[in-house]
Amino acid sequence: MTLRLVIDVNLSPDWVPVLTKAGFGAVHWTQIGDPSAPDREIMDWAIANGHVVFSQP
Repeated sequence: MTLRLVIDVNLSPDWVPVLTKAGFGAVHWTQIGDPSAPDREIMDWAIANGHVVFSQP
């Protein structure tokens, strides 16, 4: 089973190939939804789609 990550908009999309190469399933939020979406929308999407949110404070 592969850990699937959604990269938050506060991080660069450059993380996607780095994490994919390391064996993770990774997608940047801008590939999925509105870049100005509230955190709750991103978290709800992650829960509904079996992803962990990769973010920073």
